[in-house]
Amino acid sequence: MSFFRKAVDNVLGASQPDPIKLSNAEEGMEDEHRIILCIPGPWESRSAFVHAVAKASTPSGDYVAAGTIMTHGPSKAAFDFDFADRDEDMMRAFAGAGLVNKLGKDVIDKIGSHKSVVYLLSKAPQAKDTSISIAKAAAHLIKAGGLGVKIETAGKAFSADQWLEETSSDFVEIYRLMVLDSVSDGTTTYSCGMRNLGLWDSIVSGDEFQSAVKLLRGFNMYQLYESPELLAGQTFGLEAGAPRYRLSVETHQPDGDRNLYANPFGMWRLSRVTAH
Repeated sequence: MSFFRKAVDNVLGASQPDPIKLSNAEEGMEDEHRIILCIPGPWESRSAFVHAVAKASTPSGDYVAAGTIMTHGPSKAAFDFDFADRDEDMMRAFAGAGLVNKLGKDVIDKIGSHKSVVYLLSKAPQAKDTSISIAKAAAHLIKAGGLGVKIETAGKAFSADQWLEETSSDFVEIYRLMVLDSVSDGTTTYSCGMRNLGLWDSIVSGDEFQSAVKLLRGFNMYQLYESPELLAGQTFGLEAGAPRYRLSVETHQPDGDRNLYANPFGMWRLSRVTAH
């Protein structure tokens, strides 16, 4: 499924996402160094939210929310959170960011019933382990009443059931949760969200869309699971005999003007190597 930023902007009714309005939970750390998740819910007040988190932790008490911090006792992980009032734009935001996951009208209607919004923010450096930790914390908030999850730092949304299914086992395919790799304008295809894993995004031009997505997904997962030392000028191919692509640093990220989408680590451009 092609995920056009312009199409999403039309759904959202804006040329780019509005800045997230956070309070003291964000102090001391810039957005570009955060993983930020949005969870709308039924909580009528901050105290109701804190109580719901504690109730969902019964009897283990694994997760505790207090002040602007949520902690996971067994792992010692901690997250900032910001509790906000109902957002009248939330349905449109989920409808746009949920296109790739085919969120139905029933899901969007449920999002529309929310009474408040919790933004969950990482405190540890962006990395695979940090992403898995915050994904599991968001799953706990679903169990506490959350209605869905939107990755603010990728532009991708999930229903509550989808999120629980993806995080229910010991192994979490975190790439599928944190990265959108099918952003296209018709000629160029690129990924968004690798920053959540502490890695570079990737971009390719001129390839047929499905082939481009397969290439970017393979390359991004190669970064994630093989941890190669990548340098400009190196080549990459999905398999033996497959087309080779030369790496270069992309200096003009398509979402470079969008703080929550831009990748502070960088972006690799993959250019097909032609035979001479």
